[in-house]
Amino acid sequence: MPTPSLRALRALAETARAGSLAGAARAMNITPSAVSHLLRDLDLALEVSLFAGKGRLTETGEHLARRLTAAFDTIDGAVQEAHRASADIRVSTLSSFLTLWLVPRLGRFQAAHPRTHLLLSTGTRPVDLATEPFDCAIRWGRGGWPGLRATLLFPERPVVVLNPRLLRSDTPAHDLPRLAGRTRPDDWPLLAHALGWSDRPPLMTLETRALAVQAAIAGMGAAVVDRNLVADLVGTGVLTEIAPPDPIRTGEGHWFVTLPERLRQRPIRRFRDWLAQETQPDHGDAEGLPPSSAQGPATQVHVTPRARRK
Repeated sequence: MPTPSLRALRALAETARAGSLAGAARAMNITPSAVSHLLRDLDLALEVSLFAGKGRLTETGEHLARRLTAAFDTIDGAVQEAHRASADIRVSTLSSFLTLWLVPRLGRFQAAHPRTHLLLSTGTRPVDLATEPFDCAIRWGRGGWPGLRATLLFPERPVVVLNPRLLRSDTPAHDLPRLAGRTRPDDWPLLAHALGWSDRPPLMTLETRALAVQAAIAGMGAAVVDRNLVADLVGTGVLTEIAPPDPIRTGEGHWFVTLPERLRQRPIRRFRDWLAQETQPDHGDAEGLPPSSAQGPATQVHVTPRARRK
């Protein structure tokens, strides 16, 4: 027996679903005449009459159409699920990067790529991109890690930030309460030395830099943060920045990292390229990073599956 074509079987299912050749033609984006030809071919291939006249299905035709409709619904559902999965990007990111830099820009990404869905996760533990369900990560460090592909977003430029109204108070900036992130204990000693301030312990230590910045916005004191993360807040006057006379070059920066094979997926490449484009006005000349990494946001180097989180 000749094997019926899937197109002919689909024509029967859509005709039964719509109740007419015209409805099936609209569903399949073909002409009613083409649907009629497909149904005739199906009759010949099966050597059975599927229609009893005036568009009515025979008992055999009805039984076959019900099973085909269910089968094509299953296929369509599987294809749609696969399409949704291919459009999802699971991102492990630093809380400070997400809160201070990425969230204010997510609207632009979604407007440009409405079919791509970002699933964002933060935490304090390292993650292994080779075994855990993440497609990519945003990491902070020096780069040069073997095992993954990395793109430099911007180099670290630590500065002191505070609410502008605190500068109008009687307390000098160097005597203001100091706010610190638990995961960055060296921030204040580094900045205090560069600014010529005395070194003293922070008044308050919070879990992340992002929380320290939020406390600074609330006027609770001064915090240390990468100036790239708060450029918008400084630009709009929410925060004031105090930078050392000579920029501090820590040799560290924020990176997009992923497994090399993941870059074969278009949504992940699209997200990486969007990040690189968004950071171009911010990253300057990549000073303080290793020479092999100091080529701007499009630089790619190998990094390890396990990357340090902030």
